[in-house]
Amino acid sequence: MKKILVTQRMYIDKHTKEYRDAMDINLSKFLIESKLLPIIVPNSLSKFSNKNFDTYLNAIKPDGLLLSGGEDFGINKIRDITELMLLKHFTQKKLPIIGICRGMLLLSKFFGAKLGKISGHVRTRHQCIISTKDKLFPKNINSYHNFNIRNCPKNFYITVKSNDNSIEAIKHKKFKWEGWMWHPEREHKFNSYSKKRMFKIFN
Repeated sequence: MKKILVTQRMYIDKHTKEYRDAMDINLSKFLIESKLLPIIVPNSLSKFSNKNFDTYLNAIKPDGLLLSGGEDFGINKIRDITELMLLKHFTQKKLPIIGICRGMLLLSKFFGAKLGKISGHVRTRHQCIISTKDKLFPKNINSYHNFNIRNCPKNFYITVKSNDNSIEAIKHKKFKWEGWMWHPEREHKFNSYSKKRMFKIFN
């Protein structure tokens, strides 16, 4: 099984005032069902020196990176920095990357796309308009985001739009770098297209 680094959201424990890393257990379940091995990344990675950061990654030898969803940028700087460090490393190494929701926004922003607020995209569903010959995408997707990308980043192309013309998925023209605005792990039953696509990206 390919080893995939998975980033986490953060929260503060109200009783102890401690910062905690957290991830939806369904995301790891989704990856395992997609025949991938999730390796959870601690947000403390942002505190590592460059040498220790390289030592950490060299010890794991990951095959890909999944930038998870949840939280807007700026809420937890530690997470923001951790994900940016990983994104820089994986793009330099040209290793596979998938960004889910927030992860797609980060990937798009990294490559120069503009972000903006959007309404009608929280706790709802959209029909998909697939604009590529590759049809391995769900036809109906969930939506949990307050922001979207206003334009396609450089060297990417749009693969999916929602029925209100919002960009829902992008793919790099050359490398295995993709972004999805939906959460495949939040489906009552995991979509077979999403599982097959996840496996395809990382293999």
